[in-house]
Amino acid sequence: MPQNTARVVVMMPDGQELQARLYERRRAAVGWQYRVGITSWVLGSSGRTEPAEQSVWLDACHVRPLEGGDYSRVPTLAAPSADGRQAWTVQHLPHRPGYPGARLIHVIGCQPHATPITLDQALDILRQPRTVACRECHATSSLPAATEPVLPQQDRAPL
Repeated sequence: MPQNTARVVVMMPDGQELQARLYERRRAAVGWQYRVGITSWVLGSSGRTEPAEQSVWLDACHVRPLEGGDYSRVPTLAAPSADGRQAWTVQHLPHRPGYPGARLIHVIGCQPHATPITLDQALDILRQPRTVACRECHATSSLPAATEPVLPQQDRAPL
């Protein structure tokens, strides 16, 4: 096992518990999140079934430590900013024929070597057309719930 990882238990929605490898952790506005690798079976290029690891970010309620595990060397990504909130980054996706340019908002650490932006900057960019939050790093859940994009007046449901 690599030095900067540890073993954990992942609780599945159906009640199963799987052992997984913990690669990194980060604090988000909603609590801690953990990037784990879960080994599953895939059909390999030779046509045979073989193990492959899938990496995913999970909220703390779905992950628990194994008794006696050493978590001191697992990387902790980007400490929260001075106001206690997580930092974010923006990825600009270029225009291609048939596809307009777009932007993705990420939790810091999802895109290596990206420049951090503040909460206000992330929210301003997120309100622009063709901008979404990254699903892999759960950027939406790291933003305060009160910051949902405001719908234009004509799109609001009547009260």
